[in-house]
Amino acid sequence: MTSATDSSLLRHREFRLYWTGQASDVLGSSLSSVAIPLVAVVTLHATTWEAAILAAVQKTPPLLFSLPAGAWCDRVRKRPLMVATSLVCAAVTGSIPLAAAYDRLTLIHLWLVAFVVGSCHVLGMAASLSYIPHLLPSHRLLEANAKLASANTLSDIRRPRPRRRVDRRDRCRPRGRR
Repeated sequence: MTSATDSSLLRHREFRLYWTGQASDVLGSSLSSVAIPLVAVVTLHATTWEAAILAAVQKTPPLLFSLPAGAWCDRVRKRPLMVATSLVCAAVTGSIPLAAAYDRLTLIHLWLVAFVVGSCHVLGMAASLSYIPHLLPSHRLLEANAKLASANTLSDIRRPRPRRRVDRRDRCRPRGRR
């Protein structure tokens, strides 16, 4: 028999809200890490060098802010910080289609958006990781981390590429065609 305290964490209202928010945040971050460079290349016809700068800008916030963000998040209220970083990410990401609609989208705009989204993601993740022990008792942390890891894993799933095979003439063909 299980008591009410030993039931699934998904029955715990606060954790369920937290888990849903984290899953949507991770999914949004994964989508923006693909969508922003795609917009740069397809819409703005970015060169290889400009796309490389964009990739570097996306990777810079964790290098700069991870350690200070963790220390700072230990000193502030975590829940309002997580909500604020998610709202800032949504607003900044929403500025991309708005700027495109008014024909004002530039690479500098995308570079700034990528930097702000990456910075908010670092702050939000630091706050969320230190929020779990305040949300749940210590004996529930393993299950909570497993559920959060499953949400992170699901956001990383990508459609597999079609396999290719080499025929006798050393030409690549998609499988199934002869």
